[in-house]
Amino acid sequence: MFIYSLLGALLFLNPIIGQWVSSFKKKKTAQFFIYENVTRYVVGVIISFFIFYVGLIDVTWHGILSSFAIIIIINLLFSASLSYYYEKKATLSNRGAFILGCLLAVGMAYMWMVYPIQTAQDRHHLPNATVEMDVMESANEENIRVVPYGNARYRSEIVFGELDNSARYHLGESSIQKIDNELFWVSPIEYDGLFRWFTTDHVPGYIKVSAENPNDQAELVDTYEMTYVPSAYFGENAKRMVRSEFDDIIIVSESFEPDEDGHPYYVFSYGYYEFFRHGNKAHGVVVLDAVTGEMERYDLADMPAFIDQGVAERTALNYATWFGQYGGGFINRFIGRDGVHEPRRNEMIGVFGSDQDMYWFVDHERPRGSGNTMVGFSMVNARTGEMTYYGGQDARGILNGNAARDRVDRAFEREQWVGTQPVLYSIYGQYTWVVPVVDRNNGFQKIALVHADSGRVVHGDSRREVFNDYQNFLATGLDRDVDIPTDVANEIEETVTVQRVTQSTDEDGTIVMILFEGKDQVFTVPVNRSQLALFIEPGDELLIQYIDTEENTIAIQNYRNLSLDE
Repeated sequence: MFIYSLLGALLFLNPIIGQWVSSFKKKKTAQFFIYENVTRYVVGVIISFFIFYVGLIDVTWHGILSSFAIIIIINLLFSASLSYYYEKKATLSNRGAFILGCLLAVGMAYMWMVYPIQTAQDRHHLPNATVEMDVMESANEENIRVVPYGNARYRSEIVFGELDNSARYHLGESSIQKIDNELFWVSPIEYDGLFRWFTTDHVPGYIKVSAENPNDQAELVDTYEMTYVPSAYFGENAKRMVRSEFDDIIIVSESFEPDEDGHPYYVFSYGYYEFFRHGNKAHGVVVLDAVTGEMERYDLADMPAFIDQGVAERTALNYATWFGQYGGGFINRFIGRDGVHEPRRNEMIGVFGSDQDMYWFVDHERPRGSGNTMVGFSMVNARTGEMTYYGGQDARGILNGNAARDRVDRAFEREQWVGTQPVLYSIYGQYTWVVPVVDRNNGFQKIALVHADSGRVVHGDSRREVFNDYQNFLATGLDRDVDIPTDVANEIEETVTVQRVTQSTDEDGTIVMILFEGKDQVFTVPVNRSQLALFIEPGDELLIQYIDTEENTIAIQNYRNLSLDE
């Protein structure tokens, strides 16, 4: 970086060759001219240092041109005018410098303002988005997060406040992660300023809290001495380390991602501009060990399995925006608006699909839309960068995220609880908003599922309870004019014989798990719904009611132990 600063300072010297020649011919002006250019060079070193070392720009021709263009233009015009003042005439050198400065100003104005307009439709095609007209594949219950960001943050801050010397640090941004096949909100601990970094050897670790079980407590992981973090300074600053090793990549963002064993890493997503300084396409990641400082660069296709956010949220949002706005070109976005749609908000939400990969999700609306429905939604795979836009008949006209949250708010108006961070999933073949319900202090209260087509709300205290009730709603509660999903059957009632019975514990408490003769699925009964389930034994005959979703585990809606009746 210091070499680049020394070289960049050369752009601050007087660029008029003729003035160098004429100044050294006269002893009176030579000394002043040398002092002037030494001063220019010193100022150039300082400014270049801030551009390269503090700004951490990419060292590419377009990165340097974009960063130094204003400086070069001002230097050319100012030096040409100063030369004219001293020479008392327009020479070939000062005239050429002035013309060159004007041409460069026009050229940069074109590249910054006109060229993006010309490449708008190219950016529409840049994500290579697939338009899917069918319903998105149904998510597995265990892949759905039910703990919202605010609640996870609140619980993480409680644990953070219990740290020794916690005033030396601050809690970094929380992000959703999959660690050993379980979803967590993970928050790195960062230095709280230059003085705290200077007087501290390392940060004590990170905090994680389950995104699946709202009853789990936040946990401080303090077995790792994290030295190389984004809030450190000089040689220990994580981003500066990556830039010093890989000076030509476009660093988009960093994410904190522990591996399956909990070892902390920072993952820097990078890409390359397709059109001068815009149209960034995701290309890969640089993985930095927060403990040792070791780095490794990977293409997206070769990333380690533990990395979830290979594609940055900002890149994914750009993909969705370009795809929706520029299908008919730049002018069509403002005048005709044929086929134009755009993300409903300036952020995307990380969700995990049935394939265990993380996706960036955002729902789309019409331009300047303020209604309650969407026109489709985008899903960008955060590991591969592949984008799918769901714009079929099943996705158009259903409730958007704001409307789903409003339905939940009205359902809990008396309790003064509110819905937060709604996320759209396909659940049992039906588009469904999953909306965690919290109180005014971000304390978790319930889980709500909002049927995106009808707006009906089903809620429960736990994930198992609400999904069981939602199965029952889909099979029996939909109106006649709403198609019952093909993978949710009508309620079944039959008499079966118990083959095996055992118990397990989850967020609902004790669960009785039963195998029936002639059936492959595991049937479950929560003890908090029926304490008599504890007395079920092999050989008992049960009259059961359930909804056959063809899943491996099926909840029994109602049952009667005929053996106990006898």
